[in-house]
Amino acid sequence: MAPCATAQSLPDVRIEAGYARVEQEGFRPADAALFALFWRKPTDRWTLFTSANLTWARDSLAAAQGVAAVAVPWRSNEHLRTDYGVAAATFSLRSAGRGGNGSGFLRQHYVRDQWGAWFGAAAGVTQRDARRSRSIAGDLGGWARWRFLYASASVSRQNSSDWLLLLASGQEGVPFADTYELEDWQLVAQARRGPHELSASWTQRRSVSGANVRVEAIALNGELQLSDRLAFLASVGRQLSDPLRSLPQADIATASFRVSFGPKPLPVMQRATVATARVIPRAAGGGELVVRVEAHDTLAVEVAADFSGWKPLPMMREGDEWVVRITLAPGKYRIGVRANLGPWRAPRNLARVRDDFGGESGLIVIP
Repeated sequence: MAPCATAQSLPDVRIEAGYARVEQEGFRPADAALFALFWRKPTDRWTLFTSANLTWARDSLAAAQGVAAVAVPWRSNEHLRTDYGVAAATFSLRSAGRGGNGSGFLRQHYVRDQWGAWFGAAAGVTQRDARRSRSIAGDLGGWARWRFLYASASVSRQNSSDWLLLLASGQEGVPFADTYELEDWQLVAQARRGPHELSASWTQRRSVSGANVRVEAIALNGELQLSDRLAFLASVGRQLSDPLRSLPQADIATASFRVSFGPKPLPVMQRATVATARVIPRAAGGGELVVRVEAHDTLAVEVAADFSGWKPLPMMREGDEWVVRITLAPGKYRIGVRANLGPWRAPRNLARVRDDFGGESGLIVIP
């Protein structure tokens, strides 16, 4: 009997290390070392994201941070997803360990094939030099995709009593104000080809009350996959102050390498062409969908679709391929394929639609 493969919820582990050049208001330009650990654990019901980051520099960017977030799709509506999480950090204006911050967020997404929208809220508490401050924020935005291009627009408001952060960013507050409120408008453009990615963002910030702030920020980010496990990442631009996490404004340039661990992923150039799909019409109506994945039998191959509630489908081994066959009624469906926790990809002969997680799925229309 041929072996049967089912979904394998394997963890994804990544380590990043690199260098940053930091220019901050009131301080001399500084060098910084970067280190990050990322761990992702998918399940049939939700996905857990955790990360730890260490930035070491002789200024207020010196920080150690941990983040845990959960993404939960709704069972009752495939277009809805809720994200929530918490973060904690230790830092200070001069050296690590003299202050700390904690924050939490909740965000609701509405996701379609080619566009989506979200709204969210967050709150944070900062303790620095025996002074405690609080911050709250809300944001609203939308995104759209066309082939390999992605664009988003959002607006957010942040209310904070963290005056030390405002001063560390070279900005002034209004006398006798208890808090200050900032408004940000942001545009993001992204191009992605397989595992390679290039993005640019523009942010305009103005003060609504309690401060005199008007500033713009432009940032560029790139990711180049060098091999199955190794990627090079670089970024340059301005980081605006973040009252929720108590990060000051600074101009930053970074360069780092990322190493991925776990089961060996597919070669980079094969990730987008690993599978084919075709529909065999049936006389009684509808058709039989046949998906074939050319992969070694030691790879953890997953095929999931909207008609299965995005739960992986059982696959049979036929020669050098994993194969799934399923009878479908007339209609429009989406299907995705991945191997060893690589990005979700559309079968190569189907029209592609992007999802809200950085992957894609293939579009099937059965007359």
